[in-house]
Amino acid sequence: MNLAKFALRNPITILMAVLGAILLGIVAFTKLPVDMFPDITFPSITVATFYPGANPQDMERMVTYPVEKAVSTVNGVKYVASISRQGASLVTIHFNWGTNLDSAQSDVLQAVNLIHGDLPRDVQYPIIRKFDISQISVVFISLMGGGLNEGQLYDLAYNVVEPELEHVPNVASARVVGGKIREICIRFDRHRLEAFNLSADAVIQAVQQANLIIPSGDIKAGPYDYRLFTETQFSLVQPIENIIVANVLRRPVYIRDIGEVKDDFQDQTNIIRVNGQPAVALAVQKTSGTNTIQVVDDIRKVLPKIQKMLPPGVAMLELFDQSTYIRNSIKTLQHEAAMGAGLAVLVILVFLRNIRSTMIVSLSIPISIVCAFILLYFNNLSLNIFTLGGLALGVGRLVDDAIVVLENIYRHRNAGKSPYEASIQGSGEVGLAVLAS
Repeated sequence: MNLAKFALRNPITILMAVLGAILLGIVAFTKLPVDMFPDITFPSITVATFYPGANPQDMERMVTYPVEKAVSTVNGVKYVASISRQGASLVTIHFNWGTNLDSAQSDVLQAVNLIHGDLPRDVQYPIIRKFDISQISVVFISLMGGGLNEGQLYDLAYNVVEPELEHVPNVASARVVGGKIREICIRFDRHRLEAFNLSADAVIQAVQQANLIIPSGDIKAGPYDYRLFTETQFSLVQPIENIIVANVLRRPVYIRDIGEVKDDFQDQTNIIRVNGQPAVALAVQKTSGTNTIQVVDDIRKVLPKIQKMLPPGVAMLELFDQSTYIRNSIKTLQHEAAMGAGLAVLVILVFLRNIRSTMIVSLSIPISIVCAFILLYFNNLSLNIFTLGGLALGVGRLVDDAIVVLENIYRHRNAGKSPYEASIQGSGEVGLAVLAS
């Protein structure tokens, strides 16, 4: 049946359907997630393997090449790219679009397991990860000041600020960047090691054997069963000096005899400076498919609470906020879409010189956009620069089709037909062409 004929015969039905669609579209718009980009899963998986101390040539020959050969046999592989660095191998498998990455990741894991025994003994187990665009941090928050050094700032961020941020709804993680991480260092004296005929490996094994979590069993006393817990890990630096490394001439050799134990920091690879002052930063990541703007707003709500938990003088600053770019992008697209719709209505009014026809077109634009929100919501899509750009382009397509239909109806009206007949015949003649376009 001709849609125009059905609409003219059932105006109340059409009116109620349009009002219902508008109401549903408004509700869908309030629930749509807002993000910079759509939820795209790039078909790639990275296998990261670490072999401390190996040079790039050895990494390529002993690690990268075997992993490349193993993963190349997985179904759906388009090509494999690799990077070999000092102590690290990165093999990226690019799959064809449409490949099920969950299944592909399982196949890659099986392929790596098959050749893991052929890799050098000290190679760490490979890390296999899919690329996810949601891994891009939505907020960077820095901590600085208060007279704290980089080690104290790191501890404050890791133990106080990070747990509070990770309790925010839809926050996946808050990773601390920069600062100095505490580390217990044992600095050997080479001459003393040679004097006792010991190696560095012997000292490492002694420390590992003395710093274990060992179950202590339980004690049964009548009807009661008591579990025993013993402190088998070091919480202080001084006891580490008393670890026995070996026995030489029936005398124990302690770590303090062959070196120095020092409470120090790991080698610093990330340095954060804010306004020239030492600082640490927290990179906050959201869960996939959530509203970036809502997550950022929720984070900002808890920042005053976290600030009260910090020592006097410690300041928190936002170094980066992804929602700012999203808000600006969406605002710009909305402005351009509104301007385009307004100019289109003005052009129609100038050329048709008919208020009623202009009102028909100007009403169809917002109604169609609101109805599009329903499709976005039920297809689990988000409002982003791509979908909003598509809606802005759709406004132009909508105006073109509306003018074609109106012009054809006007042609039948000028031929002397009644408004009812002109509407049915004019829209019916171009309806299929408009639908195809």
